[in-house]
Amino acid sequence: MSPIDIVIVVAVVAVLALCIRSFTKGKGECADCTAEGCSARNRAEGRCVAAEDMLQRVDKALAESQQAQTRN
Repeated sequence: MSPIDIVIVVAVVAVLALCIRSFTKGKGECADCTAEGCSARNRAEGRCVAAEDMLQRVDKALAESQQAQTRN
């Protein structure tokens, strides 16, 4: 095995270990964003304000990008 192969294997194992750690600490619930007004953590039909805000910003950026492309 060459040194680059060893580096890649170590990186993959490290990422896998971090994923497993994240799943075990999260216990299948929402991320610990501590957003004000988050009700998604307590029940499945709740709303996640952090995700809603992120989606609104993405939609706005996409709309602006499409407008810029149509102007050119």
